[in-house]
Amino acid sequence: MTMPTTLERDIREFVLTTVSQDMNLLSSTDHITDESAVGAGGLDLDSLSLIELTLRLEERFKVPIPDTDIESLGAMTLGGLVAELVRRGARG
Repeated sequence: MTMPTTLERDIREFVLTTVSQDMNLLSSTDHITDESAVGAGGLDLDSLSLIELTLRLEERFKVPIPDTDIESLGAMTLGGLVAELVRRGARG
């Protein structure tokens, strides 16, 4: 297993902080891992929450996410979402 990069750690922390503190959707992130779903059973983001998170990720990490991709991002795990944002050229 490779160690996460600083950018990967920053994205992961941003997602967890945004969902738990800014959006008040999770009371605790202690149980969330890279294998946790972004949608049901993990972060439990509904479609509106996923759109809000996506907009915040685009702004914070300067990575374009077309509206047509939002649903597929919601079907990913947290680790998959982080990897996808890095793949798309996210910048710290």
